[in-house]
Amino acid sequence: MSSNITLSAGVRQNLLSLQNTAALSALTQNRLATGKKVNSALDNPTNFFTSQSLSNRASDLNSLLDSIGQAQKTLEAADKGLTSLTKLVESAKSIAKQARQAPQPGAAGFAAITVTGNPTDEVIGVRNGAGAFGAAAGAGDAGNLVIDIGGTDFTVALANGNSLDDFVTAFNGTSGLGASGAITASNAAGVLRLTANNADVDFTIDAASTAATLTKLQLTSGAVTNSTSLLDNIGVGGSGSTLSVTVNGGSAQQITFGTGVGQISTIAELNTALGTLGGVTSSASQTAISFSVATSSTQNSLTLATSIAGVATALGISAGTTNGAAYSSTPSASRSSLQSDYNALLTQIDALAGDASYNGINLLNGDDLKVVFNENGTSSQTIAGVTYNSAGLGLSAISGTGFQSDSNIDAAITSIDSALSTLRTQASKFGSNLSTVQTRQDFTKQLINTLQTGADALVLADSNEEGANLLALQTRQQLSSTALSLSAQADQAVLRLFG
Repeated sequence: MSSNITLSAGVRQNLLSLQNTAALSALTQNRLATGKKVNSALDNPTNFFTSQSLSNRASDLNSLLDSIGQAQKTLEAADKGLTSLTKLVESAKSIAKQARQAPQPGAAGFAAITVTGNPTDEVIGVRNGAGAFGAAAGAGDAGNLVIDIGGTDFTVALANGNSLDDFVTAFNGTSGLGASGAITASNAAGVLRLTANNADVDFTIDAASTAATLTKLQLTSGAVTNSTSLLDNIGVGGSGSTLSVTVNGGSAQQITFGTGVGQISTIAELNTALGTLGGVTSSASQTAISFSVATSSTQNSLTLATSIAGVATALGISAGTTNGAAYSSTPSASRSSLQSDYNALLTQIDALAGDASYNGINLLNGDDLKVVFNENGTSSQTIAGVTYNSAGLGLSAISGTGFQSDSNIDAAITSIDSALSTLRTQASKFGSNLSTVQTRQDFTKQLINTLQTGADALVLADSNEEGANLLALQTRQQLSSTALSLSAQADQAVLRLFG
């Protein structure tokens, strides 16, 4: 809008200067008020839009910090879940070990086998005089007693004046007789007794004996006195016959009867031979014979076989095979209780794995977690979830009488050790993932700070500089006002001079 007022060149110049100073003062005051030297694209398009771009990116990254923080919490929840699962699995291992050390159940198996018999009586032959010895031997009684043992003659003298005890002493002192020989003599209440020292001895009163001596001793010439042995009781064909003992289907162990080397002819010899048999406890005496096979987890058996019927008859046994009776196991109450505790703990493992979620994501129940690290989604990390319930850890409930078996418990402990190794490995992986997320979170914070600092550097005003500018403008404004006043006064003087 034009003015009808005419100003001199000096006044107009000072007025323009004053107007410029006022404009600059207003601009400086605005910068001080807003703290920015670029408040719009008109101030500095390049700085304004560059700063706005940096600020926008910082804002976008700042919003990502929340999701990164939530991802961090999800990982922390999974890590705490793994720690708790490890404790539960370790408790399960403790229970399994207790069960392993608990009293074992009475195992199922087969009962012991016992076969007994009553051998035919075996007599160590005894020969008594027909009557009492009477007074000491007289001159007419003196002479010799000749005994034939297996074709060998043994001569004992009865001297004049000998008593029965004297004769017994002389008899037992003869080489091949007495306690260290084949026959022992004794005084049985005045009657001479001749006793074979073992059942293999047969002896005969030889005809070469002095008749008067035999009369004094009440013995009969030519009488055959046999001792009855086991071999005798077996009967015809006894020599060379066998008893075969087979234990639990193994090789047959044979005992051969006879008078040869290593062969059996008496109960005493049989008892010695039975002691050498393997897999069976056996013994024999004059009144009983027995064979015993121990209990077994598998079918046990005892087979007695004889080559002739006389062997079984003489031993009082029945030939054939006897099998042990089967019996069932008796469960251990403590192991049953610990099995229940073990299964209950697996249920708790399943429950804990299902509860380890955060914000709807459960890394222990198969969920994956994607963490975005930049504003356009080109930088991210996907953390794979796992399924760590009891089945996922390779643990299964023990059914039936599982804990009654040591092998089943050992298998469970092996599975538990594998589960613990799996948990520890996964904990390490989650720990590494958590470290990565935390590192990216710290980096994002620092980048946001850098972006904001850079954006501010483009548009923010230096308050010190702007304050100094305002003070200078205010001084300039005062000077301009003074100059304008002086110009106006000069104009007035000119008017008065030429007016």
